[in-house]
Amino acid sequence: MIGYRIGRCVFFALFLMGFGCFSLRAEPAQRSINEIVALALQNSAELAALDKEAVAKHSLAVQACTLSNPTLELEGSTGTMTGSPDAGGASIGISQEFSLYGKLRLRRKALEYEAEALVRKRDNAARLLKEEISTMLLDYLLSEQRCELAADMVKLNGELVTIAGERFKAGDIPELELNITKVELARAENRLLEVDRARLALRIHIASLSGLQEGDIVLSDKLSSAVSSPQTKDLVKKSLSLRPDYLALCIERERAETEYRLAKVEGLPNPTVGIFAQWQKSSVEVGGMSAINRDRILGLRLSVPIPVFDRNNGRRAAALALLDAADSRRTGLERTIKAEVEAAIASLSSSERIVSLFDTGIIPQMGENLKLTQEAYRAGEVGILSVTDQQKKFFDVHDTYLSALHARRVAFIKMESVSANNLNGVVQ
Repeated sequence: MIGYRIGRCVFFALFLMGFGCFSLRAEPAQRSINEIVALALQNSAELAALDKEAVAKHSLAVQACTLSNPTLELEGSTGTMTGSPDAGGASIGISQEFSLYGKLRLRRKALEYEAEALVRKRDNAARLLKEEISTMLLDYLLSEQRCELAADMVKLNGELVTIAGERFKAGDIPELELNITKVELARAENRLLEVDRARLALRIHIASLSGLQEGDIVLSDKLSSAVSSPQTKDLVKKSLSLRPDYLALCIERERAETEYRLAKVEGLPNPTVGIFAQWQKSSVEVGGMSAINRDRILGLRLSVPIPVFDRNNGRRAAALALLDAADSRRTGLERTIKAEVEAAIASLSSSERIVSLFDTGIIPQMGENLKLTQEAYRAGEVGILSVTDQQKKFFDVHDTYLSALHARRVAFIKMESVSANNLNGVVQ
């Protein structure tokens, strides 16, 4: 009996421990923007598809260098149906077509260029996806900061309602002023709900792209992190050597040139060489007597198409036109990259100046003005409209400041994307 009771106590204790473990929920770990971007790149179906397409092109490139299969030729004849039963024969042969002038090598080289171009296009898709996800995460950071600002405004308006209630009870203000403070509090609470709804939508989208749960989207980055501003000239040079889309066009140009060389040599025919063995039986009549001859023949065959009608002129002209088109695209993209890098650096520099203006003068002054106005209202020196007006200015200025911080980080992400550089955005 005692053992039974001890067993029940032990079971009950273990049950409570297990229930406690399930009821406690661990806090989600903070992740940086780069970590979530890496997860999104791993879960991208489009990037996985481009990888498989590149593998397929590599396989085709290997196949393109393979000789064509030899041809087996069998032949048999008989004179039974034509009244010559003693006549007949059989032959067996094998022939092989040989590609000359480096055709197989050029075909493989062209497909290898195509596979490499697909790899670069995959890298460019990853670059654009990284920019999209990073910008979305910065939008999420902005929504979090706006939620905090809206919560602060709810707190300020709640304190204002308390002060107005005390003054109304003391008979210092009319009921209208108390109602105004309550309306401002309701507006602040509604604003908080709106920004929280926007944050939730962003969190759902980020979770679907990264493969994480919604509750695991906790960022360690801050909007206020400082960013660096590299020199335009150096960055443009690096961009032309690193941008995957530009490298893809360079490879496309090499492929077009290889296709043109292949089109020229494909106008020259390939010879087909064969060997055959033949057995023949025939009947010969001489002076009323007949004799049967049996012959064995071993020989070689050579066949070469004569390029009279088709000299591959159309394909050569098309390959030359595609080569010119590849040159034009590469030149145009080079100009575009230079303009994008310069515009990104100019945007970053402008955003940095705007943030500096807020940090050095506007934000500290607005906080001081709000504090003085609240104290003056508590002392009865100003009316309620002065306080609510100052609170609106405080909210609008801080919201603009958050937008400026967001714009600076977005400009930096854009600069990283257009230059294809992994820059360090935090100044130590």
